[in-house]
Amino acid sequence: MKQFFYIIQRSSACIMLILLMGPGIQAQPAESMSVDACIAYALTHNQNIKIRRLDEYIAAEQVKEVVANGYPQISGSADLQYFVELPTSIFPGEFSPQQEVVFIDGKPYPLTSLDPETLMPIPGQAAEVQFGTPWQSTAGFSANQLIFDGAFFLGLRASKSFQDITRKATQQSEEEIALAVTKAYYQTLIVQEQLNQLEANITRVFKLYQETNILNKEGFAEKIDVSRLKITYTNLQVERDKVARLAENSLYALKFQMGMPLKQEIELSEDITSLTVSPFETPDELAFTPQLRIEYQLLEAQRNFQEYALKGINVGYYPSLYGFGSYQFNAQRNAFDFFDSDQRWFPISVVGLQLNVPIFDGFRKKAQAAQAKLEIQKIETQKDILQASFDLEIQSSYRNLLNAYVSLNSLKENKELAEEVLRVAKIKYVEGVGSSLEVNEAESQLKQAESSYLSGLLEYLMFKADYQKAMGGFAQYRTNE
Repeated sequence: MKQFFYIIQRSSACIMLILLMGPGIQAQPAESMSVDACIAYALTHNQNIKIRRLDEYIAAEQVKEVVANGYPQISGSADLQYFVELPTSIFPGEFSPQQEVVFIDGKPYPLTSLDPETLMPIPGQAAEVQFGTPWQSTAGFSANQLIFDGAFFLGLRASKSFQDITRKATQQSEEEIALAVTKAYYQTLIVQEQLNQLEANITRVFKLYQETNILNKEGFAEKIDVSRLKITYTNLQVERDKVARLAENSLYALKFQMGMPLKQEIELSEDITSLTVSPFETPDELAFTPQLRIEYQLLEAQRNFQEYALKGINVGYYPSLYGFGSYQFNAQRNAFDFFDSDQRWFPISVVGLQLNVPIFDGFRKKAQAAQAKLEIQKIETQKDILQASFDLEIQSSYRNLLNAYVSLNSLKENKELAEEVLRVAKIKYVEGVGSSLEVNEAESQLKQAESSYLSGLLEYLMFKADYQKAMGGFAQYRTNE
């Protein structure tokens, strides 16, 4: 119980800071909530859960992104060019052989000069020629379609496997939040019950103080008896104020775990009389299997993802086939008159297939496959470690719960015995055969017994929650199963 008080005191500074940051939050009417209602609220409003669900949405969009690669990829393009200087082409001399003039009937006729040995035309001088028009434009669209690519289909399945990982991570957070809210709820419940018991003790001591004061005035009790009860009454008031602050802080801590505005008023609908304290089933009776735990399921989902990754690397050795096509219009102008309907645009169209055949990649895919296999082996080892940790966690939480249950029964008997001792001491004191010191001592013993019982009850509830979590009992709070 002291450890819990320490935690609450440490968290009070953080809680006050949150209160200062949100002064505009309006107080809400008090709402009576059970532990299950608090968990249900937390699964909707807790910020960590919201972040996990955003991760799920991101993974879903990533699947859509992968699927999009299998759809036709269509794009349009247009360009406009103005050649300040037209490109020059060099025509070799073979295109303009040497000429010689032959006169026939007094008329000159050009003839190609021939090499006397090869009888081939003798090349002339290279010619510099400029082709085209200064203004040119092209507009059109192109399309590509995947026909076969093994990496695409495995990548699609891997992306869905990754989506499953994000879903399992959300469920893990849901279980953790459910456990945290359960513990915070019971801690708040115990502190509030301690406050109620202190109030009852104060009322009882004050009544006894009044009665003793009257007896003192009538000469049947000593002044020191009145002083002792006054001191006890004052100490109880100081402790009551301290526990009242702890109760308020513990309620803030519960709201913080729930994701509820700290100004919103709630009441706990349960009390310690409604809590079930009874023998519980042993691990053997519950027939635990590792598959019940979300941590194990998460590792299995990660293993599936790595297997798809390995298959994706291996299919990278297979050929891939794509279809493509484009349709364009081209225009060439001496002036900027592309919008002149009398001028022509010349069509250009092409369709085809592209086959990509991997031949050698420097053993890159081999190294990638080796890494994927090692990742799978590592996950298998992690599963073995996790299963062993489950066994340890179950046995440890079971023993802790068993000890807490036995101890709680003893503390309950002590409390009932202390109540009886106080009852007898008060009767003896009123009848004049007992002393106020005896009553004070009985009061102190009852207060200590009640405090010990509440501490033992809190310990039992904490270990019970841990045991339920260890056995997979918090799986009921998962969503999207």
